[in-house]
Parts: sequence; C-alpha cells; structure tokens
Amino acid sequence: MKIAVWKNAVTYPAFKGLSDTFGSSVYQATREQLTTDLQKGAAHVALIPIDVALANPKEFDILPAVAISSWNNPFAPLTVGSQLGNETLGLIHGVEGRLSALIAAIVLKEHYGTMVALNERTSLPEGIPSDALISIPLEDQVDAPDDQAITLDLGQEWYEMSNYPFVWAVFVTAKGAATDDTITAIRDAIVFIDDHRADFARQWSQDPEVEDFVLNDLRFRLDDLAIASMTELCDQLYYYGITEEIQPVQLASLTEK
Repeated sequence: MKIAVWKNAVTYPAFKGLSDTFGSSVYQATREQLTTDLQKGAAHVALIPIDVALANPKEFDILPAVAISSWNNPFAPLTVGSQLGNETLGLIHGVEGRLSALIAAIVLKEHYGTMVALNERTSLPEGIPSDALISIPLEDQVDAPDDQAITLDLGQEWYEMSNYPFVWAVFVTAKGAATDDTITAIRDAIVFIDDHRADFARQWSQDPEVEDFVLNDLRFRLDDLAIASMTELCDQLYYYGITEEIQPVQLASLTEK
C-alpha cells in the first residue's frame, strides 16, 4: 500500500511514524502531487490538506477515526506590523501556503475586523519557504518596525474563534477505494503513534518547542471536536467561494459484519 503524506511540518510526525510501520511505501508530496497521485493510482492513501478534502467530496473518501489537528501550530505563523487591525490587509502566498492563507483570512476578519485580499503566486522570492505568508498593507499607513511586529499563531487563533482544534489534514482514498483493510491499517498505525507519542517525540526532535507541541498540542484522533471543527470550516469554504454550497462532512465507514 503506497501512502502519500502532505509535506508540511505539522504532518511530519505522522510521516515518520507511518514510515516506521510501512517503510519505503510512505513518501512526502506537495498539495498538487497528492491529488495527482491519488487520481492516477500512484498512491492508495494520502494524508491531504483539509481544504482539499472538504472541497472535493466527489473525488475523495475521508477515512474515519484518525486525522491531524492541533490547538495551536508553531509552524503556521503570520507576522504583521501596524497593519493589524486595519480594515484591509494583503497576503501573498504560494500554493503550499493556501490553507494557512485561508485560515488567516478567516481569523483576521473574525478577531480583528480586517478583510484580507489573498494573492497566490506560483512561486515566492528566493529564500522564503514555499508555505510562508507575506503580509502587505493595503492602506496608506507606515508599517511598524520589525521589533514591533506581531506574530499570530493561526492554529491558536482558530481555536480562540471556534473553540475547536484546527484539523490540518485527513487521510483519504480516491472515491470508492476505501476498503475495510485500508481503513483498519491506517487507523491502527496512527493510534499506535498516538499511544507512543512520547517515545516518538524524543526520537524525532531535539527542539524543546517542537517536542512540547508533539506531546501536548498535536492530535491524531478524528473525534467529535475535530469533526465539529471540520463542519465549521465547511461553512467558511462556502463563504469564501471555494465551494458552491455548504458540504456536509462525510466519512467512509467499515463494512458492517
């Protein structure tokens, strides 16, 4: 079974844990490659960004029980200066930053009354990470000095807005391809990672901040809180014109025996 994992810092613990279980059949991929590989059958299962999964229910089956969510996310920051609280704000982002940009637009509107104009680029300037967000003022206002810049944790901002952890990625198959064996294998592997997260955290990272995130804030279960968060995001996907209607959260299920 080939398993593709979205190449993102928040999914890295899942990638490492799955690699320990399934070996070289697990690989990392970009947002666009994940979709292509599933459609072509190059991957049987993929851990994909939540916005891709929820916006395309006719293409993917979301597997139950396990997902990647968190109460905060040190890997999804937005740094702003004096433009925080302005009526408008521009955000430049690449394809890999599309989900973070969407969250930023949602929470800035809800928390700070700021309407965000999103500007997606095929590439970002050299030296800037592919998932970075670049904020630019759209009003006639001098930006704050760097020492006055504010960095927002977009995961924490979502939690403060909705009272739910943000779901970053879910496991999917191509539509109609979610078998009992696939669901069980992925579920059991992620549950094992969750149950042994302390051991895994020590193996994966020498960074105390990352280890604390993995131990205390990263969630592997697709429980009621995660589903409620996904339902909230479905509303936002419709509001921002990503879906033509509010899509319900639909999960694949094991065959009743």
